[in-house]
Amino acid sequence: MKKLLYLTIAFSILLAACVEDYDVKLNSGYIRLVVQGSISNERKAHQVSLSKSADYFSNTPAPRVTGATVTISDGENTFNLTEISDGLYETDTIAGEPGKTYTLSIISEGESYTSSCYLNYCAPIDSINFGYFDYSDYGDEYVDSTVYILLNAYEPETPGNYYLWNVYKNNVLESDTLSEVYTAEDNFVNGNYIYDEMVQWLSSASVGDTITLEMQAITKEYFDYTNQILTVTLWNSGPFGGPPANPEGNITEVNNNGNDNDNPLGFFLAYSVVNITKIVPEKDKWIELEWY
Repeated sequence: MKKLLYLTIAFSILLAACVEDYDVKLNSGYIRLVVQGSISNERKAHQVSLSKSADYFSNTPAPRVTGATVTISDGENTFNLTEISDGLYETDTIAGEPGKTYTLSIISEGESYTSSCYLNYCAPIDSINFGYFDYSDYGDEYVDSTVYILLNAYEPETPGNYYLWNVYKNNVLESDTLSEVYTAEDNFVNGNYIYDEMVQWLSSASVGDTITLEMQAITKEYFDYTNQILTVTLWNSGPFGGPPANPEGNITEVNNNGNDNDNPLGFFLAYSVVNITKIVPEKDKWIELEWY
């Protein structure tokens, strides 16, 4: 018993001796312009957000970039954006047109930046249904309230289409983080009709809720960009993963100074969007999904 006691005390002392404060000191990185903006075929005011990057351990909000000159052009018309709050710039009420390339131009603190993005056409949605998986075999104590949104639509014959889906419940955006947004390419469905394809989900929904599915036609570059972000965040393998890297956006510095360490970050997206709304029916009208 005494031997066990001595071993316990010795082990405790050893653990205490191994604990030592370690003050991590990281050098400040290059300050970069961070751009996030978009234009769509919706008739509304479109926004561009400008900020600056911050150090990893910074506990203050990212500095906003004020006083910049921001424009968006479709090759024929140029739209001037107004700064409505610090670092947030907005167009008048306009609508982008599918088939046009939109160019964002920024002049800030003596530097010029630009980005171009093609606005793709988005095919209409015929209908949506609601699906569920039957977990009754797992016992009454296991209840899954997840509701799956099933898409019915024709996928155009033109190859290389990319899509993004959001979901709203009672006019509130439920997919409000990138991890809850679903994206896909048309490799396996190109030119075909899509029947009850699962494209979104809700943790729960009640009979009578109003559900809106939003489908966006995005570019391959933005599809890759979102996957890069998820790779270094949600899909990261922690200490066993590779070193993280900044996602490669589509913002470029006009007067390149030869220093890639201060290249701007972010993305300017042009996209078209369609929406469809449906009231959640009784559960017996939902579609039971098959296990694979």
